[in-house]
Amino acid sequence: MGYTIIDILDKAIDIAYRRQKLYIEISNQPYQLPVVKILSKVLADSVNKMLIYYKKLKEEVDDNVEIIDFVIYDKVSFLISEYNLRMHTTDVKTPKEFICFSIDFEKEILALFLDIQGRLVNDSNNTTSITYTILTDIIKIKVSLINDLESHR
Repeated sequence: MGYTIIDILDKAIDIAYRRQKLYIEISNQPYQLPVVKILSKVLADSVNKMLIYYKKLKEEVDDNVEIIDFVIYDKVSFLISEYNLRMHTTDVKTPKEFICFSIDFEKEILALFLDIQGRLVNDSNNTTSITYTILTDIIKIKVSLINDLESHR
């Protein structure tokens, strides 16, 4: 059995749990401004919604989903591992700093998903695959979140 979008969704779920933990850590910092605590809780809730979405997607994917080439999956797995190593908390002091941090954080995740999606396209037939479609939907949600955050900058 080879790798599929389900394996990528498992890694996305892991990233989302890490993001949620980071936002919760920020909201629990005792010296943090109340507005930053609220913003971080809102983003933690947003991540929780994404977790539910990822899990729902996993349930909807059937056994006939296309297999991802091992070499490509290995590169994707490496990219995700590298991303996880760079994930860090921050010591923001103002709501504006927190929103800027969050925008950058979400843009890094967007870049990761775009990179993954790009690596999965070998020819024009790949753009109609279930894997490509699922990643496109995830990317649209990320872009929407970033746009929403940027509107509050």
